[in-house]
Amino acid sequence: MVSCPECGRTADGGRFCTHCGARLPATEVLPPPASGPRYPLFADEAEHPVEDAGAPEPTVVAALTAAQRWEPAPDAPAPRLWPLWLGGLVTVVLVLLLGLWLLLRGPDEAPSPATSEETAAGAPASGTPEDGATSTGVPTPFGGEARDLAGDARAEAPATASPATDVSGETVTFEAGNLLDDDPTTAWRMPGDGTGATLRIQLDAPATLTEVGLINGYAKTGRSGGRTFDWYAGNRRVLEVEWTFGDGTTVTQSLRETRELQTVEVPEVTTSTVQLRLVRVSAPGNGPAGRDNTPISEISLVGRTG
Repeated sequence: MVSCPECGRTADGGRFCTHCGARLPATEVLPPPASGPRYPLFADEAEHPVEDAGAPEPTVVAALTAAQRWEPAPDAPAPRLWPLWLGGLVTVVLVLLLGLWLLLRGPDEAPSPATSEETAAGAPASGTPEDGATSTGVPTPFGGEARDLAGDARAEAPATASPATDVSGETVTFEAGNLLDDDPTTAWRMPGDGTGATLRIQLDAPATLTEVGLINGYAKTGRSGGRTFDWYAGNRRVLEVEWTFGDGTTVTQSLRETRELQTVEVPEVTTSTVQLRLVRVSAPGNGPAGRDNTPISEISLVGRTG
């Protein structure tokens, strides 16, 4: 209900007075009363809160602070990872270079030189003979296990026979290198009587020799056309030789007519050169393989190197 401000009459509603036509003031429309108890808002300060034992207790959800959230703030810059990768790569490269340097460098420790006290106590100083003895210049014998050193040597001969063809049609040569190839079916050979000829052998390194030897003929056989060719019996055989070593030591060796390796012991002599002089040689052989040549199939030089 609203009273008209002009005529004072009461109007039931509407925007204008039905008697004088004046505009009526706006009326406040109140909401209908709530059917249940009212709960105050957070901003309200209710002096007498309504309790309802049957209503469920409201659940309070705590808000997470910014520090409790896992995700970064929207405006935070993304972390840069490439410096970490670069640092790791540099570390790996440095470790590899260090390992390679240590590997190539070898052992770090070296024998320490003798102190003056050790020298005074009896250890001889480097290069100084003990007890006033004078140095003779003779090489010291080498240690280690003895082995045949001929395979690492080189040989020179005063003469060499021309190549020939064997019963199978293969070309055969008679160079001085055949003396050192550990193959008795090859040989060095010179034409005619080889008495007085001297072979020279150069070792790969100085060595202490203890035994020398040779196969004193051409230890090879062949068969063709139903016939056997015995080149050991057909050529000359060396019956006596003289071995001379770098320090002048000489050893004479007498040989039997056998195609096996024949050896002789020598005093331990350290040398890098050996000379083999043919002292006595047999006459040429007979038969299908008869030839007037002087051959040696193999030379053996047993000794120790440093």
